[in-house]
Amino acid sequence: MSDMIKKESIPVIANDCELCKLNKNDKKWLLFENTEWIVFLSDKQDYIGRLFVLSKEHIQSLCDLTINQWISLKNIINSCELMLKVELNATMFNWTCLMNDAYKSDNPRPHLHFHIRPRYSNPVSILEKQYSDNEFGHHYLNHKSSLLSSSEIDALFRFLKKKVSYYF
Repeated sequence: MSDMIKKESIPVIANDCELCKLNKNDKKWLLFENTEWIVFLSDKQDYIGRLFVLSKEHIQSLCDLTINQWISLKNIINSCELMLKVELNATMFNWTCLMNDAYKSDNPRPHLHFHIRPRYSNPVSILEKQYSDNEFGHHYLNHKSSLLSSSEIDALFRFLKKKVSYYF
């Protein structure tokens, strides 16, 4: 823990963690942030509207969250789900907090984050193109390709970014 600094009002940052040191380009798809969390549109849209929720503090496990962070996360969950239900007609969500990639390293430094995969019982339209969730009612597929082109991801981002203030 010598490379981590914590003060009461300053979040813990790990110097050797890529997710602690996001640059402007890394934040290209940022939809919302508060004092504890950052919400991004995932650059891989294998499930339309897929989001990435990142702890601003270098937290390595769910059990390390404070009560205030849990409360803030609950509000993030409510906001993300409501936005995707209203704006994209999502039916339900697969939330994952796996952090497996961190343990591929000899010196694992997991950073708490979540993937939100909206699931759809009906087709969803992006730029007048329809997409169906062929796995609806089943586990999401791990190695599914992005369904959207870069211009479609950009359009989806701009659409959600305009709407985000209604939900967060």
